[in-house]
Amino acid sequence: MKVHEKIKLIREDLKLSLHDVYERGVIIFGDKALSYRTLHRIEGGQISKFSSILKICCALGVPLENLIKDTQLEGRLVIRNNERIDEYTYNDKVLSSVISSPNRSFLCLEMSLEPKGKTAWEHSPLGGKYEKWIYIIKGTLTCFLGEEKFVLDRADSISFDSSTPHCFENAAAKPCLAIVIVNPKYF
Repeated sequence: MKVHEKIKLIREDLKLSLHDVYERGVIIFGDKALSYRTLHRIEGGQISKFSSILKICCALGVPLENLIKDTQLEGRLVIRNNERIDEYTYNDKVLSSVISSPNRSFLCLEMSLEPKGKTAWEHSPLGGKYEKWIYIIKGTLTCFLGEEKFVLDRADSISFDSSTPHCFENAAAKPCLAIVIVNPKYF
């Protein structure tokens, strides 16, 4: 089933008109809501942005996982650079953007650290089997894992049990960009 077919099916099951969905969207998103015309176009099969699907989920009151289950998006999902799902700001010098699909068992982040940027100490829950993998795209990243310190340069990677307390720092004069994968996914 295609996702636009699933949207229409859910809407009809909820006994909502397209106009009802539009009005709900306006209540939730205000002037950032999808227009009625855009909703009509999407139900006709012309979905162009992942952010539109997220807004429709909110307007319908259904989780994203329910909407994409048994659709072509369940197996794959393209997330464009300007349509990232979520961001986490550690501080004014460190930002992480979610770049993986919400229906995956792992979480993938793009983490950018400005010079002198440092994250807080963190760890995944104790007692589970959590892993973290980091790949440096550009710059230099210092990884503190418990009592140990690892300095990684471009194209270096590190993996570790993420229940170990850890933090990251860019002590260099240039920005650092890294990919971080957490498995299983844990926010």
